[in-house]
Amino acid sequence: MSIFYKAQVPLYIASFLAVFLIVEFFIDLPILKSMSSELQSWGVVVAAFALGLGVITVTRNNYGIIKRREGNWPYFLWCLVVMFVMIGTGLIGDIGKHPSFLWLYNNAFTHLSSTMYSILAFFITTAAYRAFRARNVDAALVLIAGVFVIMTIAPIGAVIWLGFPTIGQWFLDIPNMAGMRGIIIGIGLGVLALGVRTILGYERAHLGGPGGGQQA
Repeated sequence: MSIFYKAQVPLYIASFLAVFLIVEFFIDLPILKSMSSELQSWGVVVAAFALGLGVITVTRNNYGIIKRREGNWPYFLWCLVVMFVMIGTGLIGDIGKHPSFLWLYNNAFTHLSSTMYSILAFFITTAAYRAFRARNVDAALVLIAGVFVIMTIAPIGAVIWLGFPTIGQWFLDIPNMAGMRGIIIGIGLGVLALGVRTILGYERAHLGGPGGGQQA
């Protein structure tokens, strides 16, 4: 029997639980609140098991790459070493409170995260350079709006001309806000449609069945 058919029962159970949680949100009954709280507690337990499954999956995949000596395999080896070192030090004594774990987190992980974010600044700069090249009218409008917004955020903008903050804030409050609201509404409708399709059993690609768009 294929995984598609094996996934039918868990799919129906997940759909029932999703509908139940939606109904509980809109209907104020103590028994529904109690059942919902219990289900959410079980959800935390399932998430913890999923985290453990993620560790096993990462270990298996990375070990396969290391064993086959594929490209950049030393980085995958280093990933496993760091992961198990963090897990090991985090489980010593009180979970997440051992001095070794805190030292690694505060002096290695935090600084590496900041470095990754700082590297993104170079990609943003190159992308902004390509986007702000006034090759046509639309690109010129983007360039003008970007200059005013930059001069609004940068302190030197108000020093050069007091009109920069006023015009730049208008760009942020009116055109930018209108565009962001349109994007957020579109994302919300997409998430709602995907959720309804998943609950009704039409979206089964994540379970190994036919791709999106297949009827139940």
